[in-house]
Amino acid sequence: MTHTTETTRVTPIYKFTSSISKPPRVLFLGMQGRFSYAPLHALLESGIQVCAVIIPAEQSSVGDLTAIQKQAQLPSSRSNIPVLNFSLNSSILDLARVRDIPLWKVCQLSNAETIKVLTVYQPDMICVACFSKRIPREILDIPRLGCLNVHPSLLPANRGPEPLFWTFRDGKQRTGVTIHIMDEGIDSGAIVAQEAIEIPDGASYPDLEEQCSELGGILLAQSVWEMYNGIAVFIAQDETKSSYHAFPSKDDFVIPVAEWSARHVYNFICGVASCGTMLHLLVSNKIVPIHRAISYRPETTDSNSKIVNEQPNAAFWVRCQQGSVLVV
Repeated sequence: MTHTTETTRVTPIYKFTSSISKPPRVLFLGMQGRFSYAPLHALLESGIQVCAVIIPAEQSSVGDLTAIQKQAQLPSSRSNIPVLNFSLNSSILDLARVRDIPLWKVCQLSNAETIKVLTVYQPDMICVACFSKRIPREILDIPRLGCLNVHPSLLPANRGPEPLFWTFRDGKQRTGVTIHIMDEGIDSGAIVAQEAIEIPDGASYPDLEEQCSELGGILLAQSVWEMYNGIAVFIAQDETKSSYHAFPSKDDFVIPVAEWSARHVYNFICGVASCGTMLHLLVSNKIVPIHRAISYRPETTDSNSKIVNEQPNAAFWVRCQQGSVLVV
């Protein structure tokens, strides 16, 4: 059933029962970041058979026709494709290795070799949690029941590759996770499950991403079992309420303090300070670089934003549309 609530429910991973003796067979597409780990782990813990894990690779060099690298040979394979090396930071790679799950590194999803190899697994579903390549129709058509994606927003809002960044940029106090059917559009398929998450002041991108991934794993496992047992409910997205954002540019890390409240400025800085791009304040047509926010005062001030008590290499207050923020 579709799950929609105003706040996050803390629920365990359940091992669902089915009238069919065999568990669902799933191909999992993810990346080495934190967002892919929890959904893969949740699938395994709920008794779902993950046939293989697929991660993206950079485009192959000129003359290199290899579409896929794999962790281990399939029983009938005599391929000379090189073995993929593991590292301590490769969380889903390590999980695949520990659980003895075949691992493939894909250069081109539309490549005939890729399609052939993935088709051999005869999956019931494909599950995706953070994958950097567009998935073509040839791959979407492989599983008999369809493809599910874990998206960290309350779709149809914030479609696109970096929804959490735009949640902070827009000053939202609430986001969530959506499990949806994948089609050839961008995050536009029917919703299978959705649940909201309240965002506290000062939340960081990594903390919110981890919370979304944990909730996403729970909802993904539930959705797989519900689809497998034929009891899933699908809700079409309302296109009149949809929004899309591309990858943020450097300009999106510039903060117009005269237009934002102090709470908005504070939470945006706290949220994206760890993203690796330098943050700047736009104050009276002056661009001021900053590193982090310390606190904020919500009281209303005049609309003329300005820096108060600025000192080199020291924390200073900056007035916003409403209130002021202490930054350094």
